[in-house]
Amino acid sequence: MRGNLIFAVCLPLAFSGIAARSQSLYMPRNVRQAFLNGTRSADGFPGKNYWQNRARYDIHVTALPPDRKISGSEQITYFNQSPDTLKTLVFKLIQNIHIPGAIRFGDADSDYFNNGVHVDSFLINGKREKWVTNPGHFTWQEIRLTDPLIPGDSIHLYFRWHYRISLKSGREGMIDSTTYYLAYFYPRVAVYDDYYGWDRMNFTGEQEFYNDFNDYTLKVSVPENYLVWATGMLQNPAEVLQPVFASKLDRSMHTSAVIHIATPSDLASKQITLQKAINTWIFTASHITDMAIGLSDHYDWDASSLVVDEAKERRVSIQAAYNDRAADFHHAVKIGSYSVNWYSHHWPGVPFPFPKMTVL
Repeated sequence: MRGNLIFAVCLPLAFSGIAARSQSLYMPRNVRQAFLNGTRSADGFPGKNYWQNRARYDIHVTALPPDRKISGSEQITYFNQSPDTLKTLVFKLIQNIHIPGAIRFGDADSDYFNNGVHVDSFLINGKREKWVTNPGHFTWQEIRLTDPLIPGDSIHLYFRWHYRISLKSGREGMIDSTTYYLAYFYPRVAVYDDYYGWDRMNFTGEQEFYNDFNDYTLKVSVPENYLVWATGMLQNPAEVLQPVFASKLDRSMHTSAVIHIATPSDLASKQITLQKAINTWIFTASHITDMAIGLSDHYDWDASSLVVDEAKERRVSIQAAYNDRAADFHHAVKIGSYSVNWYSHHWPGVPFPFPKMTVL
């Protein structure tokens, strides 16, 4: 009886001890330090000392299908808005996942592999620097700075690079011999944050991406009769499209009707673009995390728009590019418009923040 009484008394005490300990959950040291520094807060909002670094990218990329070589150059102005002096920079080269031996989830065959990104030229503040690839890192590369980047200052970077587009990939690559989808196609500065410092995680083909919010100017040079779709808004339709097609694109920005900008018969005529050997399409986008490009000489092009914010009378362009044989994609603009309208007005009821959405 006495033993049972001791057990009965100890059991509540044991559970009360567990309950007390459960009130304080484990917090990783770097997260705890961010709370102490005031960059994060327990309610999920940024702390009073929160910061993010950012950059301005000016990219020019050239694709000449059916040639698989993708070449590009870029100027990056990177702003250090952190309280830390940066002695190194880390760059992401996601295309290096295609190198044989790179860390990746899932199987890959010869159509997936290529030699990754080849950096032809690299400059820091106008001074040519040696680029030494570390094969053990694959999709990221660290460079030590001769002159550290102090808080509040910026640095000017220049890359010239090329790679060979993959014949088969789950996220980007060749859709067919004259239709390319370019994603993660340019060297970019990795994220430097208040939790971990530089993001040195290898991309393995499965996880999503962690990027800064940047401003972009993107120029895409392709042969005549090739259409280009990209993140951001096209800035020079009159310089790449014949007047009738530039007019269709403009009309789509002001109507909820679906405008068939390029149909199979239009594509067959090969008179949609200006008849120059090379056309350079220019897109701009602000405060976004990445840019992507689609290009083809035989994809249909539909577009429409809708009002997402009645108070400001702001419209969003909904566009779609697709192979005419893909029956479902003939409805892509209507479906896209319905989705953006629903999210903007019902759930979560926040006006779509970007000027355009493209289904490709």
